[in-house]
Amino acid sequence: MFSFKLLAKDKPRHLLGIGEIVDIFEVVKRGIDLFDCVLPTRLARTGRLFSKKAERFRIHIRNEQYTNDPRPIENECECYTCRNFSRAYLRHLLMAKKLLAIQLASIHNLYFLESLMRRIRTAIKEKGLAELKKEWFSTT
Repeated sequence: MFSFKLLAKDKPRHLLGIGEIVDIFEVVKRGIDLFDCVLPTRLARTGRLFSKKAERFRIHIRNEQYTNDPRPIENECECYTCRNFSRAYLRHLLMAKKLLAIQLASIHNLYFLESLMRRIRTAIKEKGLAELKKEWFSTT
């Protein structure tokens, strides 16, 4: 996959372009400390929102099924977007080409990944990374 063995173990290891949930779990397991990617905001610009229970961990808010959906993107999510706006309203904003749609979607996607990383750090400290990965991939 990558040349992880060539990287120094006594220095932070940074990998660019990692944004998919499956990749995050894989590179963390292999010892990568830092990574970044444009994926959360790129997905937000096209109406794709991270969701733990969705296929490939994302929903496409442009889909007609969300036209009258009063639920937040994720019920358990505490981000500003999920606490204040419905899927239907986000879809409306996106379909109307409002900049606010991209901002709210970006807030959610970034918060979603930050929350995942917080859980991963806790799992590593508690020696439970394998269990956390199993939890995430048993819901898709």
